[in-house]
Amino acid sequence: MEKNLYEELGLKQNATKSEIKSSYRSLVKQHHPDAGGEKERFLAIQNAWEILNDPFKKEQYDRNFFSSSSSFDSLSENWEENFNSKKYNSSIKDREVEIWIKEIFTPINRSISQIIKPLNDEIKALSADPYDEQLMENFCSYISLSQKKIEKVEKIYNKKIVPKSITVLGLDLYHCFSQVKDALLEFDRYTQGYVDDYLFDGKEMIKEAKRIQSKMSAEKKK
Repeated sequence: MEKNLYEELGLKQNATKSEIKSSYRSLVKQHHPDAGGEKERFLAIQNAWEILNDPFKKEQYDRNFFSSSSSFDSLSENWEENFNSKKYNSSIKDREVEIWIKEIFTPINRSISQIIKPLNDEIKALSADPYDEQLMENFCSYISLSQKKIEKVEKIYNKKIVPKSITVLGLDLYHCFSQVKDALLEFDRYTQGYVDDYLFDGKEMIKEAKRIQSKMSAEKKK
């Protein structure tokens, strides 16, 4: 019988989008090969995420799986059989990777850099006097523009499924811009109450995003 994808992520059928995302990110951190996780478990989590995170795929999955498990099993088996019967040669696989790198990875990585590079100067400028209205307004503008870039990044990422041969690179890219997104939320919280912990946490998240960027650069060259 086909594995329940909600159970794969440790969730109930009525899990919200936020719960699905949170569970996915937590499980990936635990089972990522870099953390000593098993590749099969890691890929199973990724597969569940790709389906449950896509509104259309999720709707089809819910309808087929929960309305009739047996019919879904048959559909799944046929789909897997048809998919596995397709013999993509190496040139086609290479082309898929090339397109994903060009249309997904490159523009996203560029946007991440555009957010990260000016951050130190923005924080340094604000530190001159955090209570100065103009300096704070400038910092808030930086946060707002950066958040808009991240929104575009998420849309770009969801345009194409990551080719299986570079699944790890695709997941690292997702984690990288997620770290930046979370960091921006921390910076925004700081502007609302001047609590230094938010600023510190945000800077640490950016450090992690930069680490992942360096790792991706090395992976991309392989």
